[in-house]
Amino acid sequence: MTGPALAKAPRTARPARRETRHGTGGLGWLRTPRGEAALVFLLFAGAVAARWPYLLRLPHFTDEIGETRWALRIASGEVFPLVAQVPYAGPLWHYIEAACLVVFGPHIILPRLLVMTFGALTVVVTYLLGRALAGRGVAFLGAALLATSPQHIVVNSHVAWENSTTPFFATLCLWLLVLALGGAGPRGFTARAGWLLVASGFVYGLVVQTHFGTLVLAPAIAATALVALARHRAWRAFRQPWPYAAAVAALVGYAPVLLYNAANGFEGYWRMQGRNYAYEQHPSVASYLHNLQNLAFEVARMVSNPFRIPARRLDYLTSPYMLAAVLLCGLGLLLLARRGRVLPLAVFAATFALMPRFNHAYGVESDRYLVTGRYVAYLLPLAYLASAAAIWWLGALLVRRAPRRWRDVAVAVPLVLAGFLVLYPLQPLERYYTHEAALDPDNATFLSTVQLVNQLRGPRTPVWIDGYLDKIDLQDGVDARDVLDTLFTLDGIPHRVVDDPGAELRRLGPTLDPHDTEALPLVVMMRDRCFPLRGAVPLQRVSGHLLLRELYWELPSYYAVYRYAPPPAPAGCVAPTGPVPGD
Repeated sequence: MTGPALAKAPRTARPARRETRHGTGGLGWLRTPRGEAALVFLLFAGAVAARWPYLLRLPHFTDEIGETRWALRIASGEVFPLVAQVPYAGPLWHYIEAACLVVFGPHIILPRLLVMTFGALTVVVTYLLGRALAGRGVAFLGAALLATSPQHIVVNSHVAWENSTTPFFATLCLWLLVLALGGAGPRGFTARAGWLLVASGFVYGLVVQTHFGTLVLAPAIAATALVALARHRAWRAFRQPWPYAAAVAALVGYAPVLLYNAANGFEGYWRMQGRNYAYEQHPSVASYLHNLQNLAFEVARMVSNPFRIPARRLDYLTSPYMLAAVLLCGLGLLLLARRGRVLPLAVFAATFALMPRFNHAYGVESDRYLVTGRYVAYLLPLAYLASAAAIWWLGALLVRRAPRRWRDVAVAVPLVLAGFLVLYPLQPLERYYTHEAALDPDNATFLSTVQLVNQLRGPRTPVWIDGYLDKIDLQDGVDARDVLDTLFTLDGIPHRVVDDPGAELRRLGPTLDPHDTEALPLVVMMRDRCFPLRGAVPLQRVSGHLLLRELYWELPSYYAVYRYAPPPAPAGCVAPTGPVPGD
């Protein structure tokens, strides 16, 4: 199913050939399987290239660390859960991550490399959905816009959250739905269309696994199906098993979470209500309207420049780029709906109508750049396809209205506009990387620690992580101890988390041979945890000051790597060369 062209085809044969020559004839090679395969590969490769820089470096590690720890437990056979680390989400992502850990082995980059792959695949699925909705030209442009989207790159393709995969599964679900509805007619669904509908329902269950908030998509899916059946007078479809089988398939896709919560007093529901940073606990008309305004501005930022946070809302109007992106998206939604493709508009309408009632975590207030946009990031593929549809329609209109001698210029104008909209987001993205890399040392610090420990340790070297590092709260649901513990595990460094390194060293010290340097423990601990030990336990600092973003009480928050150093080696929690400023 290739979808209708956005420009209405003329009635006579000869103008139709002329329209093809000036409109879509240049894309004729895409109609061959080989050409389209090359195009899809180009989109995937371009998406990977845009997502690779700073993959491990930015954003800083969040509670994705907890999700990776859950996957590590699954990979080791310790647990086989029905839910994620939080009981209101499904285990889908964790089992996928665990399978990759088993197949490829643990590696620091694997969780984020996996989510980057899902991000690039979302670009491919966006092309497939766009082709089904509006043809190959619109599909290619919409997918290219998503490929360079800062919101989708920095969050949905870098942070190894299950919620980061929501746009992939949501877009896959909607593509299958469009294909299924295309096979409905007066006699109902064909067998192929029926199975596609069931597949769409099952994938929708997986979508809700990735985040419970995607329940708002259900009314949009139902409305789209009813409109399509009405247009095709396909009411006999309700006498077939396919619609009901699709609903059952959705429940099957979400069944693990339902089974767990039914057996545990709906723990996930109560836990979700306790998430006051996102869940609207005191809904009212005022809170609804407030959240709705924030959602509108958040989406406007997401489809243009999500890094721009004006001090006043009226200042949004001072950005021509943002205004153009929003107007193109809105125009495209209306154009697609006018031509019978109501799905994108229905999804936007359902989200804007329902999401403000339950969720207030949008990035306009208390913004941490793009992180809070993850709750509605599933809108991005549809938004960019709508923008592409508007550009395509405006370009076709310009070509038709332009005098013949200016036809080449008329064709070039929308191409230049499309190229600008695809490439421009890479500029603020690079500025974000440069700014955040200088401001936020966390990931660089942790990664350099792993590298240093690997350089210093031998096969028999004990490596300890001070349990007191959990006092360094890095916000976003993670602390320094969990980050180091997880990174060491992923890198294959045998280690232990030790609550009191001093007591362990006092016990172990007399048994150590000072000449067997490989057996001397390496300890990662806070600077002010080492100082009380300097008179009783000989330690040498073998790293520099490893700085972190947050503050530890009132002192600069840094830790170091120390080696047990029995006499005659100089000791005292400082480097062998002596103290430096700050020691």
